[in-house]
Amino acid sequence: MKSEDEPVTDDEWLLRRVWRDRFRTDSNPIIKPRAFEPRFDKNARDIDTDGISLYRLACVNDPTDILSLVAEDKRGSIGIVRVSVAFLKSLGLTVLCRPRPEIPGHVVLPELNAEDYKANKGKFTPILKDLADEASKDANIVRPPDPLD
Repeated sequence: MKSEDEPVTDDEWLLRRVWRDRFRTDSNPIIKPRAFEPRFDKNARDIDTDGISLYRLACVNDPTDILSLVAEDKRGSIGIVRVSVAFLKSLGLTVLCRPRPEIPGHVVLPELNAEDYKANKGKFTPILKDLADEASKDANIVRPPDPLD
């Protein structure tokens, strides 16, 4: 396991929590582009002022560790996907370490911040689509949300 103090490298994978409503569950889960939108609604729990959050896979014991901040009764409603740092860089995105005491390996993508997104959503449409397409690959769906009963 890597220390979160080590620099982020291109060969690393980053994990993103994705709510059930951002999965299309046909025969294969497909991630909606909304899964990568920054939160900007004033009623949101946290506004993504410094960019959307992801977690370094190399810094956690198990990918499901990133669900520890979610209320236990809601964890089944969340899936986990991964994207590579190299892929993010190919889209012109930057990965910045923003350590949090609760979960190791927290990073942000500063280009995907609430203020810029709200000002020009159209600019981000192709980036969000590319991220969703990449995250939708079978190998990149680390954990789908639990099925609805």
